[in-house]
Amino acid sequence: MHRRAITISHQTRFLKRFIRLVEQGISVKETLRILKNYEASSLLLVIEQMELEFEVGASFSDAFKPLRLPESLENLIAVGDRTDRPLPSLRQVVRLLELGDGAKKRFRKVTRYPFLLCVSLLMLFIFYAIYVLPSLLALSTPGTLGLFRILLDPAYRYAIAFAPVLFTLSALLLVKKLPINTLLRIKPVHSVVSLYWTYLFTLEVGSFVQAGFSLEETFSSLKDNHTGETGRMYKVLHERQYKGERLTEAMAAEAYIDFETIGLVHLATEGGDLGNLLLEQTELLHEKIEEMIERMLAWFEPLLYGVLTVVTGGLFFILYYPIQLAIKDLPF
Repeated sequence: MHRRAITISHQTRFLKRFIRLVEQGISVKETLRILKNYEASSLLLVIEQMELEFEVGASFSDAFKPLRLPESLENLIAVGDRTDRPLPSLRQVVRLLELGDGAKKRFRKVTRYPFLLCVSLLMLFIFYAIYVLPSLLALSTPGTLGLFRILLDPAYRYAIAFAPVLFTLSALLLVKKLPINTLLRIKPVHSVVSLYWTYLFTLEVGSFVQAGFSLEETFSSLKDNHTGETGRMYKVLHERQYKGERLTEAMAAEAYIDFETIGLVHLATEGGDLGNLLLEQTELLHEKIEEMIERMLAWFEPLLYGVLTVVTGGLFFILYYPIQLAIKDLPF
């Protein structure tokens, strides 16, 4: 029950406080004891579990699992463990949590009023289709009704009244059931995912290289600690590095690595400062992700209002047409 109540805001605030206290020289054990007195009640069980993990000598990545972070962020903490830089990794986790939480809040802000308007129009349509429209049609001559004649049948009346609800639920279910590869073919989605994966790639690889690991050791470690598409990518890169292939050529074969980053890696491998340049690139990629999200929301808002305009126009026609038929049949 406690775990389900943990929000992104709780996670972010806890991590910020944890980092700040540890950076001030307070031990991890004492930090958790202090935070237990100030964090939300939903985090108390998490902190207790973390205390137990640290007492038995667990790593940061294992101790932070009760916080229920996304897998990609747990992998970042694991990178911090293996490079002996847990706090910088935790700071990056905080940045990504804030980025995702900020995007969700902006999306809610953009969609809340159109959503309320859609619900209001839907309720109006249902009321009109069930009660008002049949009464107006009953005043007209049946021969002039055309397809509207079916609304005189109560069964059809309710079916049409709730058709928008069924259509919306079906569309949401269809989107949910779509394979992830199909969604990634949508250009805006592909762009954001590509930037996000490149951000994680530069951060993880840059951290390992800066800590003194070779590229082969880096990819060998990363492929063993990642699953899914990222695990496959690191496995392929490791195999190509083992065969002596240049890193930029191996990266260019991956669909979700930004071309600008590939060019930067080419320059960095020639100059011999790959680790620092990759970590600097993460700052630029973070800004690009924020800009991309802002552009998508700026594009989505007028599209949403355009859909609302079409829905309102359709509803106005449905409201007006039977009234026009009834007026024509009036005896004057």
